[in-house]
Amino acid sequence: MAGLVREWLAEVKVMGRSEQTIKWYQQKMDWYLEHEGGPATLDGLTSAEVKRLLGVLIDRGLAPNTVHGFFEVVRAFANWALREGFAVDPAVIRMRPPKVPVTELETYTETQQETMVAAAAPGWPRLAVQILLGTGMRVGELAELTLEDYESDGDVGFLKVRKGKGAKFRRVPLSSRLRREIDRYLNRFRQDVETNRLLMKGNGQPVRMMTVEYLLMRIQERVGFKVHAHKFRHTFATEYLRNGGDIERLRRILGHSSYVMVMRYLHLDKGDLGKDFDLRSPF
Repeated sequence: MAGLVREWLAEVKVMGRSEQTIKWYQQKMDWYLEHEGGPATLDGLTSAEVKRLLGVLIDRGLAPNTVHGFFEVVRAFANWALREGFAVDPAVIRMRPPKVPVTELETYTETQQETMVAAAAPGWPRLAVQILLGTGMRVGELAELTLEDYESDGDVGFLKVRKGKGAKFRRVPLSSRLRREIDRYLNRFRQDVETNRLLMKGNGQPVRMMTVEYLLMRIQERVGFKVHAHKFRHTFATEYLRNGGDIERLRRILGHSSYVMVMRYLHLDKGDLGKDFDLRSPF
């Protein structure tokens, strides 16, 4: 199994998956094989074995999303092995994923957004927060942006995400306010160095994904409320739709291949649900 997993991860890399995704796959499979009694050979990967794994994880008290993630990784490996011509228990391929409770997506209030921007130091830290709020971009995508990925002709502007989730390319439109902030950063803060990364630290080193994650941790300490990377994405999508944005455009902006995830952003908070209710309720 261990050798097949290495071959699978090598192919995943060739397919253009992000370094973060590959690392996530590897962590799940390594933990399964080394700590959760995974089979030594592929013929031991049966539906009963996968159910055993899920049961063990549930008994450990792991979060439903974590259990679901283990299942998706194991099934992705099994699908690859099947495509490669190995004998795979067909029941594994047919298994349904464990259910994950649907929870209301949390978003930042307008006051919280302003507080986070003010808590970030001028330069790349503040611009990073502004881009996350203004584009719904993932932190990994933000860290990979280059100077060539910024397009602006004065009237419209875009950031090009060259390797989004699933190795998909997309253009993310920019508001005039965010274009002004990017131009201000380029003119006043970014050093003229050899690397073409958009976000640069004061020492001339590029801002990496881990750097942004540390920034969000520092901001959380300063503002006194939880600052979660994906919550920026939820906030952008919710506000975009609340302000009359088109759901198809939002799907393309966020880089989703289907409407399944986008539809989650159609949730309404308590204020939206109660708006004009007395005028519309039959009783």
